[in-house]
Amino acid sequence: MPFGSRKRRGDPRLEEWARFAAEFELEPADGLAETLRHRFALGDGELTPIYALERRGQPQLIAFDQRRLRTGPAGSVTNLRTFVAVRSESDHGAPSLRASARRSKAFEALEASRSGAQRVELPDDPGFDRSVSVFLRDVEAARATLTRPVREVLQRLLGAADAAVGALNVTHSGSLQQTTVAPSVVVGQRNLLLCLEPRQPLPVSGLATLLVDMLSLQAALESAHVRIEGALLE
Repeated sequence: MPFGSRKRRGDPRLEEWARFAAEFELEPADGLAETLRHRFALGDGELTPIYALERRGQPQLIAFDQRRLRTGPAGSVTNLRTFVAVRSESDHGAPSLRASARRSKAFEALEASRSGAQRVELPDDPGFDRSVSVFLRDVEAARATLTRPVREVLQRLLGAADAAVGALNVTHSGSLQQTTVAPSVVVGQRNLLLCLEPRQPLPVSGLATLLVDMLSLQAALESAHVRIEGALLE
């Protein structure tokens, strides 16, 4: 039976997901696997389990794991990434961007080089600037989109995600071994994607506040879009 199959009985991870889904009224949505893989360019690796919440007139909320097998000189290792996605029928007007919990300037330079984007600096909000890195190509569009409500939600979301991931990187001696993969949010015209890649599997219960903040981010981006359109009409 394939690794990670939901038919496999007694898998603690799948049981943990099932309990979480029941608490938050999420429904199984394994049929979205290929749609998610292509829409978010997730590459190889099994997407399982997938749960979704759909309400008429509201964005679709999706949470899922991706299991990827990596083989190297030391052998094979299974890497587990956890995602939260928000899909909307309407365009919230935000430019495509990536926001992540801030790491060193070296990591920022690597991200800018890899993506061809540049980091947006917001000196008027030093707290946000110290804790969040935002990358995109159209800097002026970003400044208009990154309203105070959007920044507040991003900072809260990525701060909570980074704390959850960081708690899993504490060694047996009690020292912190910071992950090199910072929690990140990718913003598209109709989609949001939160990516978490800790060294150890993230407890599914830790997603509760992140789900709420992802929906709050969607609402804040929609409000920013309305504000921008209103300013253009004046």
